Amino acid sequence: MTNRLEWSRQVAVLNETVKKFLADPSAQQFDAAILEMRSYADAAKAGAVEIPPRFVVN
Repeated sequence: MTNRLEWSRQVAVLNETVKKFLADPSAQQFDAAILEMRSYADAAKAGAVEIPPRFVVN
């Protein structure tokens, strides 16, 4: 369950970062959004977060 809670937390952080970029499409916000996306992808690849099956594309 901890992994799903971590997944949920990371999705919320990623969503907030993207919202900030959409509200202020500056280079700084873009870089922050890309960094957060990479962090999320790295955690998913490493198995640090458990992504619920309904969110996985087959």
